[in-house]
Amino acid sequence: MSLLFLSCAVPSPRLLSLLTALTLAAPVCAAEALAPLRVVSGDLPPFAVDGQPERPGVLVELVELLLKRCGQPARVEFFPWARALATASNQPRIAILPLTRTPERDPQFQWLLKLYVQHFVFINRSGQPLVAGLEQARQLRLAVLRGSPNLAQLQRHGFSTGQVTQASSVDDMLRMLDRGVVDAIYGGDVINLDKVRSSGRDPAAYQVGVTLESGEIWLAASAGFSDADRQQLKEAHQALLREGAVERLFRAYGIKPRADDLR
Repeated sequence: MSLLFLSCAVPSPRLLSLLTALTLAAPVCAAEALAPLRVVSGDLPPFAVDGQPERPGVLVELVELLLKRCGQPARVEFFPWARALATASNQPRIAILPLTRTPERDPQFQWLLKLYVQHFVFINRSGQPLVAGLEQARQLRLAVLRGSPNLAQLQRHGFSTGQVTQASSVDDMLRMLDRGVVDAIYGGDVINLDKVRSSGRDPAAYQVGVTLESGEIWLAASAGFSDADRQQLKEAHQALLREGAVERLFRAYGIKPRADDLR
């Protein structure tokens, strides 16, 4: 009887106002809690490796581990690099890795977490003169990865657009080099040398020349992430560094990073 009485009782005006406010607020809070999070990347071994779910790349594994620790588990989705970049640039709550932080990109993205420092070098075929200096490099035909910051880097150092070919993949860059279409390739040392090994090419057939620049690799997004999101990622990353988990992960991929490259 008492339960029936309570269910049929007319609420007071004050209680009605409170119930109305809670009803209106509930969908908003639920939508915020369930805001979708996606992470995209391209095939950039050993940082991100498409088609190998058991070994998807050192930075893919690191970011997936971090997101799991933060209570927002997500699997990295792979696209051609230029498409991945466009997807993360135009939609909120889509993060991208591994994105090199550059002056041109700086205002375009939210920089969520620094993951690594890579070094940009010239690589050419053994038996040819080593690319040892900029004046020598400026006389060469070069290939870079389309959508990377490498073309802009070269232009800042006085290279002409006409001497640089943009390739759709690192493998295409190496094919151009092997066929003599270009004299050297320019880009991240770890990515380009890993592709040499993983593609079955003989590493002894290639040589690494001068380093032009170094760049920080980040997890980034165009919009939709709060300061609290960034702080949570940072704290999870620092915990993994203290535990030695980050260095172990890099070494599992054959990378021996300097301590400054990880922090």
